[in-house]
Formats: sequence, structure tokens, C-alpha cells
Amino acid sequence: MSARTLQQGQAAIILLALVGLGVIALVYGLATPAKESIERDKKTAAALAQAKEALLGFAAGIDLTAAGAPRPGDLPCPDFDNDGTADTPCGGAALGRLPWQRLGLPDLRDGDGERLWYAVSSNFKNNPRTACTSPGQAGCLNSDTRGTITVFDRAGTRIRDGSNPDPFTPSGVVAVIIAPGAVLRRQGAGAPQDRSCTGDASVANCQATQVCSSTATALCNPVNYLDTVGPPVLTVAGATGSTEDNANFSDGSNANGFINGDIFDASGNLIVNDRILTITYADLMPLLEKRVAKESLNCLNAYASVPQNGGRYPWAAPVANWPSFADQTGTQYGRLPDGPFNATLLGLGGSVTNLICSLTPALCMFNGWPASCTLTQGTWWNNWKELVLYGVAVAYQPADSLLGVPPSGGCGNCLTVDPPSGAANKRVAVIVAGKRLAVVGGGQPRASAADKSNPSNYAEDENNNAPAPANIYEQHPATPTFNDILLFQQ
Repeated sequence: MSARTLQQGQAAIILLALVGLGVIALVYGLATPAKESIERDKKTAAALAQAKEALLGFAAGIDLTAAGAPRPGDLPCPDFDNDGTADTPCGGAALGRLPWQRLGLPDLRDGDGERLWYAVSSNFKNNPRTACTSPGQAGCLNSDTRGTITVFDRAGTRIRDGSNPDPFTPSGVVAVIIAPGAVLRRQGAGAPQDRSCTGDASVANCQATQVCSSTATALCNPVNYLDTVGPPVLTVAGATGSTEDNANFSDGSNANGFINGDIFDASGNLIVNDRILTITYADLMPLLEKRVAKESLNCLNAYASVPQNGGRYPWAAPVANWPSFADQTGTQYGRLPDGPFNATLLGLGGSVTNLICSLTPALCMFNGWPASCTLTQGTWWNNWKELVLYGVAVAYQPADSLLGVPPSGGCGNCLTVDPPSGAANKRVAVIVAGKRLAVVGGGQPRASAADKSNPSNYAEDENNNAPAPANIYEQHPATPTFNDILLFQQ
């Protein structure tokens, strides 16, 4: 082989190597942005999911003994000044950053390094709360409460309706969590979003602390993070008919809510990159119903554990006696009573018992909930007391205090909760009514006094005014004809 031939071969090898390197560089150059985009999306999704979990935990696990009369379901106000805490009060349509410190979270960021934003329905805000001074009012937070925020998908289709037109299907959203994404130019704007301290009362302080003096500061103004879309891009947004702006919303509106990204204009420019995760009725309400059932059962067991009660429970308040929540002798099934428990105090009644109790109350059953109980009139309990029923077994119903110890050897006449078991071995059962069911009892109306006096408007199947002697109940997952939450004490 000649030297020239050898040189040509080497040149060809070098050329092939260079071409190969060029192809690799091209492929890597194309793959790297895609990989980076995927990683940003993963980080955003993780942050949104963590925030949602924290908000649900906050609402369902709230300390009911804390100052300020908290309710199961209360959600914090947003953070308006970027310090991570909830800023109260938050009247009107509450929109700001996620109060990550109030929720016990780390400083969550989306895939573009931005803090999350958050909006909450007025029905679930903790400050100011909706008014509930007596059971059944419109402002009470319970199974009949709806979220009031509307959400659209990127095509402009309304997927959640804050006006809740169907009384049996909660459509409005309880809260939204928003990842704002990178800076872009809002549709119709003359410049990109400004996320600086421009406009702050003390720009130097804002720059040093990243805390704003007001929402007029660019750093804390939602228009510099949340996006808008209107014609000609948005053409099928139902009742909006024009523009959907994530920087504001109307509580209870079917038009002005939030729209999910990504959305591009006709020229291919990204105009909405907000990513939204919702908290719905279905996410939150089952957790609240279980919390209320646990609080109710805990109070009943605390009452039974008072020594003078001999392990027995109070008489119920007859459902038919609405709006009275007074206990009534012989009532094994009904609503949880308000104190004082005058009928329970006297056990089975009678002149001898009346005389003993009047002279020596300590010998009689206790006439109210123990101090550890949270079922106190004028507190969160007003929100739920209409929707909570319970039944007590004959073996554990009130009795003359001198005879008030349950029969030795366990239940001789106890409740059955089937499913899960056909055994008659339950002392007491608590039922929390779910939302109204369209196909049960004419839609289970709960508006008038007559409606509220009918247990079939609250509980279903065996839990509906359980047959005399009120000893059969059931516990199973929700169906179109059953949505009670039931807990029992064995």
C-alpha cells in the first residue's frame, strides 16, 4: 500500500469520526432541552402534589381546641407579601402565594424556581369564616358545602363550575394550587412579566428580604406570575366568551376562574404556562366526615368512661324533634344531644330516681359532655350537628345509676353493624351524613323543618332510622344510593 493510499484512508477515518461526533452532538443538543423540560415538569408536579397533601392535612387535622374557633375543613389564607405565612384576613376572592411556612412545608418551588400560588374558596377560608350560628345555615361548613372556584382546561372547556348548577354534584373547586412557570409576555402585554421589587415602598428592603410592602410591588403582583388568554386563542370558554385571567377570579362564578396551560398563540408563542392542581369536594369532604365521626365517637366514649356513668351512653335527641337537640328518655337512635342531659341524668326515670338525683347528683349519670369533648354549642359543632346521628345498644343505654353498670359478660343486647359483621357486639354507632343523593328519598331535601325532622334525608338503608329497637346498621364504601360514614365502638 502506497503512502498516498494510506493517507487517504486515514483521512476518511478521521472524516467519519468527525461526522459521528457531529451527529452525537446534534442528538445530544436536541435531547438535552427535552430532558431538561421533563425534569422541570417532574419538579413542578412534585411540588404541586406536596402542597395539595399539606393543604388536605391542614384542613382535616386542624386543632379544634385552638383559639379562633377553627372548623374541620378550614384552609389558610394565601400569602400576599411573599414571607411564607398566611396573611389574614383574606376577604373577597383570596389569591396569593402558597403559605408554605403556615403549612409546615419547605420552601416549595416549581421547575422554574418559582414559589407556588394558591387560591381558596370563600366557603373554606379560615379568616374570615362563613357564618354558622345555628345548624343548617348556608354558611355552615359540612357535607352540604361546595367549593366555589371555576376551572377551564387548556382548550377553554369548563371542567369545574364554581356556581354548582347541579345540587347533587359538587362541581366547584375548594382550592387551586398554581405553578407559575418562567417569565413570559402575557397576551396583549407590551413587555415580559416583571418579577422585581419595582414599585415597592422600600425597594432596598424588598430586595434584601424579598418581602413586599403591598401587592402593588411587581414581586407580589399576580399579573407578573399568572397568565391570561382571550380571543382569538380562547374561543370555547363557555360563559367567559372573551378572556380568562389567572391573576384574578370571582368566587361562585361560572365564568371567571382559572385556566390550565400550556397554551400557545397562533404564532406559536407560549402565552400561558401556569400549571394548576385542584382540591375538589371529593378530595376533602370524605376526610372531614371521618374526622367528625371520630370526634363524635371520642366524645361518646369519654362520656361512658366517666365513673358515675357506669360505661353507659346518653339518650339520643329524636330526629323528629328538630330544632331541639335535647335528649329524650327511651331514644336509642337520633342526633347527639346538647347538654344538659336532663333525661339521661334520671336514667330510666321514676319518682324514686328523681328524688335521688335531685338530692345527690353524684349518684346519677352525668348531665353533660366531659371537658375533653369538643362537641360544644357555639363552636365548630354548629356546622355538623344536624348531620350526625347515633344509636346506642340497649345494654349500654342509660339506667338508674345504682343499676347502671353494663351486664357482666359483655353484650346481651347490642348493635349489629353488617357489613362488616353480622355479630351483635357493638355498643354504639355514629353516622355522619354525606351529601344529598339524587336517587334517594326524593333527593334528600334538607331545607325545611319537616325535611330536617326526617332521618331518611340524612342516612341511608339500615342507617336510616334503624328498625326498633334501633339495633341494625351498616358500614361500606359509598355507592349512588349510600354515602354514610359510620364508626362504632365494640
